[in-house]
Amino acid sequence: MSANLQNSSTTLNSGENADTKKENILERLNKRNKERQNYLDVKIEQRNKENVELEGTDYFAQTFTERARAIEEQIQNISQISAATDRTTSNNADLTRIFADLTIQIQELQRYLTTSTMFLTDFKIKACQNTLNDLSGSCEECRLRLIPKKKFGFSGKKVAPKVLVNPRVVNISTDKVDMSEKSKTDSTSFTWTLSNRENDYICLEGDELNNKDITISNLKNCFVELRGHAGSVQISQAIDCTILCGPISRSLFAENCERTTLALACQQLRLHSSNNCRIYLHVTCRAIIEDCTQIEIADYNYNYTTIDEDFQLAGLDKAQNNYTDIADFNWLSPDVPSPNWTLLKNIPLPSWNELRSQKQQKTKVL
Repeated sequence: MSANLQNSSTTLNSGENADTKKENILERLNKRNKERQNYLDVKIEQRNKENVELEGTDYFAQTFTERARAIEEQIQNISQISAATDRTTSNNADLTRIFADLTIQIQELQRYLTTSTMFLTDFKIKACQNTLNDLSGSCEECRLRLIPKKKFGFSGKKVAPKVLVNPRVVNISTDKVDMSEKSKTDSTSFTWTLSNRENDYICLEGDELNNKDITISNLKNCFVELRGHAGSVQISQAIDCTILCGPISRSLFAENCERTTLALACQQLRLHSSNNCRIYLHVTCRAIIEDCTQIEIADYNYNYTTIDEDFQLAGLDKAQNNYTDIADFNWLSPDVPSPNWTLLKNIPLPSWNELRSQKQQKTKVL
């Protein structure tokens, strides 16, 4: 009797062990299947992402090439038609409108490149930028050749606005300057917003720069503030300067800057042929440097009363800042960091108010 009970117990235990083993095997199989399915899902997602990026790159290359070729053909057609016809005042007016339209097309193509740089290689960006530079140069050369400049007259000369209080502390109204210049110059003339300044404190605010293309040239030992949301900013030849910019809707282009401090927020930064500069940067797309040395990069910290509103009006996301992603066109090695720029961390932030006051005191003495 006891032997039968023992045999029954052994049989039950064997059955339970078999069921347990079966459950363990099924659990392991289910786990393995889930892991395999997860692996396949990740692979499929990666492949889809690669396909999207590839399609985006291919579409960009096709679109950019077509639009660049169309602009180039327009420039060639203008040269051929103008060479076969007599130049008159009417023809010059028509050409002025045509070249204005071409300039807009080139600017739009530049914008298209700027917004696409996140998925393009550095080599592709540089090649496209060279194409844009060639188009701009060809357009300008053709314009200068076909639309003769006036030999006499002073309409192309920009008259600096008069300052009644202090000639060394300047607050320029670009609206007034632009309106007076429009009545004196034709549409092919170019004037800098700010140029040929030395030892000045200069501040543009609100409607003086909102949505406008601000151009700055040949400044030395100046303190400049742009409090508002400019459309774009171009800087050429700034030496021993401090330039503080509110949010910029599109891009900031700077060249030939030395021992200059910049604080700027923009969609894209392009810095050329500059040395020994520090940049407090907020960039939503990408920063590009070329032919530059001793460039220091830190997080953007400029502030004023309406800066949050200006970020919104400029269309910039305050939460998205790619200031650590700097493309150096003179250093294309992916494995070795560029020696031409340095990322600054844990540094004391400058007090712009204190620096502003110091500059204003110096200009009063001068």
